[in-house]
Amino acid sequence: MEKHKSLFHADHELQRRYDEVAEQEGETAMKRMRANDIDQMIELVTLATKIVAFMSCKKEDKLIDNFTRELSLEAAQISLPNSGGEINITRTLNQSSNADYYVDGELKYMQNNQNVAIVDFGQGEENSIAELTIDGNITDFELKNDDSYYDGKKSKYKKVIVQPLVKSEECGYIIAGIIKYYDYDTGAWVATIDFGDLTCDEWAVKTTADSSTPYTFSLNWDKD
Repeated sequence: MEKHKSLFHADHELQRRYDEVAEQEGETAMKRMRANDIDQMIELVTLATKIVAFMSCKKEDKLIDNFTRELSLEAAQISLPNSGGEINITRTLNQSSNADYYVDGELKYMQNNQNVAIVDFGQGEENSIAELTIDGNITDFELKNDDSYYDGKKSKYKKVIVQPLVKSEECGYIIAGIIKYYDYDTGAWVATIDFGDLTCDEWAVKTTADSSTPYTFSLNWDKD
């Protein structure tokens, strides 16, 4: 009888230990599950943060691309067969007293030592008209543009042509010219774009109201 009692006691003790171990393992498993849940939650929060940041960047990139697209679609005042050459100031340029366009001065566009275009800003008259001469043909063009469109949409900017925009038949980019952009509603200056020196390339220089330091950017708005 005593032997059976001892066996029963040993079996009961063993079962108790099994239960303790099972309970401990259960607590450990629960702690492990909670730790895993916390890790997964942290990963989800991190992923959500990255997604928000990515979408913000994409939105900003889209805004930048839209502005760059508008730049690339600006109409040129001068069209030349080829790119290259130089632009010479042959009469001192003077700005209007109340605007950013020139009202006096002259530019000559030279290619292969030949005069291919002349821009005459006038003799000091307070108006926004300049005169273009190509192959003996004289035409006038406007230096201010308060209502322009691109892609069928009205521009958010008013524009001043500081130096006429130039395109060539064999280049897909504007190769010269300076244009200033102003907020359509407030009239505040937004940016000045310098398209270069008649070289055929995708680069232009931008100066903005946010930064006085000019920086170079690509006119290839739709490249990957």
